[in-house]
Amino acid sequence: MNHGVKKVKLGRTADHRRAMLKNLSTSILRKGMEANQADRSVVTTVDKAKAVRSMVERLITYAKKGDLSARRQAAKFVDDHEVLQGLFAVLGPRYAGRQGGYTRVLKLQAHRRGDAGQLAMIQLVEDEVAVKAKKPAKKAAPKAAKAPKAAAPAAEEPKAEEAKAE
Repeated sequence: MNHGVKKVKLGRTADHRRAMLKNLSTSILRKGMEANQADRSVVTTVDKAKAVRSMVERLITYAKKGDLSARRQAAKFVDDHEVLQGLFAVLGPRYAGRQGGYTRVLKLQAHRRGDAGQLAMIQLVEDEVAVKAKKPAKKAAPKAAKAPKAAAPAAEEPKAEEAKAE
């Protein structure tokens, strides 16, 4: 039975799987720090995307803590120094108000040409602060505009009475 087994082996040895997931998570974090939202995604297979999702979420949680211990824990998974600095300088503050769910896995309709593996796109979700800044504030309709609509039928009643008098 397969009780309590969380990791997916992905047909690789432990060392190869660990190296692949480290490289994939570094790529996702590097893309996530870019300014253009359209370029913030990495295309891979569905199983790899689901396997790397927990690793990326853990790294962003370390970045939100921001202390030395968290930085050392994250350095175990991220080999690129620039990505590690950006993780704590850019992504940590970006997701400070979010309680989790930093990544999104979208299944694509395309299949890989060589082995017909189902492809997926994994990306970092847009932060709430940027979403609020992009959406224009809804203006409340003035109450004075609603009042003439109610007064309009009252103005029509005298006209109806004048027509009866003639």
